[in-house]
Formats: sequence, C-alpha cells, structure tokens
Amino acid sequence: MAQKDQKNLHSINHKEKIAVIGAGAIGLFYGGLLAKSGYNVHFLMRKDLDLVKERGLIIEWGKETFHLYPVQAFSSTPQIGPCKWVIIALKSSANDVLLELLPPLLSPETVLVCFQNGIDNEKWLYENFGPRVVIGGILFVCINRTGPGKVTNFGFGKVELGQFNSLPGKEVNEFESMLRNAGIETEKVNSLEEARWKKLVWNIPFNGLSVAAGGIDVAEILARPELERATRELMEEIINAARAMGYAINHDFIELQLTKTRKMGNYKPSSLFDYFEKRPLEIEAIWGRPLKKAREKGINLPKLQLLYALLDSLNSRM
Repeated sequence: MAQKDQKNLHSINHKEKIAVIGAGAIGLFYGGLLAKSGYNVHFLMRKDLDLVKERGLIIEWGKETFHLYPVQAFSSTPQIGPCKWVIIALKSSANDVLLELLPPLLSPETVLVCFQNGIDNEKWLYENFGPRVVIGGILFVCINRTGPGKVTNFGFGKVELGQFNSLPGKEVNEFESMLRNAGIETEKVNSLEEARWKKLVWNIPFNGLSVAAGGIDVAEILARPELERATRELMEEIINAARAMGYAINHDFIELQLTKTRKMGNYKPSSLFDYFEKRPLEIEAIWGRPLKKAREKGINLPKLQLLYALLDSLNSRM
C-alpha cells in the first residue's frame, strides 16, 4: 500500500469510535488488533487498568509479538462516551451489568457487536437496547490471558459475522472490512442462529467436560477414551437438535471439530478459567438455553441434561 493510501486509511479509521466492553482475552485480542491497525478503540478496563495505561498491551500471536502503546483504557463508560461500534466481549453471565454500562455509549447510529458464547445473547441485546443493528461474532480462536496486560493466541482467529434477525446488511459489510484490515480472517453468514448452533457443537462438550471432569484441558479430554466418547455423544445430540430446528449441520462436522481440537494441544477453554478463578460459568447461554429449546421441540438430550445439571450444581457453589 502506498504511503498516501496508508495515511488515508489511518484518517478514515479514526473517524468512528469503537468501545470494547469486557477487556479479557477476547476483548483485548480483537480490540488490540483493531487499535494496532489505526482504529479508534476505547477499552473499558478494570483489571490491569493502571498497568496497561502505563506500559501498554502485549499481544502474542504465533511467532509475532505486538506491543500496543499508548492504549485508550478507561474505568467507566461515561469517560468513553457515544461510539459507532460497541464490541461486547463480556461473559454472558454478567449481561445484567450491561443495563448500566451501555447507555453512555449509545447513539441512534450505534451498532452492537456481540462477541459472546452461547445463544440468544443478540436477542437479549436487541430487546434491551433496540431497535438497532446487532451483529453476532462467532469466534474460532484459542486465546488466553497469559499475564498482566498480555494475551496469547495459541491458534486460529477466524470470525464469522451475522446480523440478528436479518441477512447481513451494510453494517456487517463495514465491520467485516474493519476486521480484515486488522489482519483477521472473517466470513459472513446468512444465518446467525445456525452459526451459533454450529459453535455449540464444540462449546458444549469441551467447555463443559473440562469443568465437570475436575479441571482438565482439551488434550486430556481427548486422551481419555470415555471422555472422548462423551464428547462425540454430546456433539451428536447438539447436531440432532439443530437439524430438528432446521439448521443444516452434517454429522461429519464432528470429525472436523475433533481434528481441529487435537491441533490445539493443551488448550484450556474459557469456562475452565472461570472455574479455576471461581467466577460464574455461562451456564444458561451455553448449556441451559439449548437444552430448553430442544425440550420445546420435544427433543430429548439426556447427555446434555446430565452435563447441565452437574455444571449448574458446581456453579451454585461458586
């Protein structure tokens, strides 16, 4: 890209503010890459706030290490003010705090981008902050927070983008371009709900069994024959439920997911970090709502029902 074009891109990027709510591994990684590419990103941050303002943010991705400095980090959303884009990377278990956090960031033109696990989070955002465009981002990435002000991507990074209750519109196209400018592989999907159910095929067994089995990573799950069998059975249940709801997920999708997971090594799913740090699990978004939707269709999911009961019991103790 010519120097003049780079300057023009930099100028365009700074016209519209982006807020990142939930400065954990996901928010820091994707927000950090956008900021590195010249976008006007503002992070709502509490943990590591002073350190990041003083020293910046470190992002490790493969053989590359990026140091983002300075970082626009704030302790409250009124300090940020209205934004064009609000990326929500907060755990879905903490959604109620958004009722207080989001209003200072909103204008009639604000687009909400949901980078959360599970299903129906976009619906909740639309019902509480609409009518406005709500975009869902399904993330295929292995990211952990590996130190104060530091995140590490152990693999992947792709984002699938869909629009709640609609085919992708101009806002999805614009956000897709922003992510691609930041070096992030991005794909649009016509059915956000179907894409969410496909992600559940991985999230339900691996996030759930990593906790229910006492705190183990994905490699340990696949190394134990009975846990791998349980993983496959849970995946089968979710695919059967999704197909009954009209979502075309083939059963060979299971082998594809297992092959990808074996390449992750000793990756710890996000729910495992919540479990270790005694934070609430995303019980309803990942396990409870899919189970409820299946029951409403008259579909019995005994493996998921048992996993949900175990995780809900553990969660109540935390």
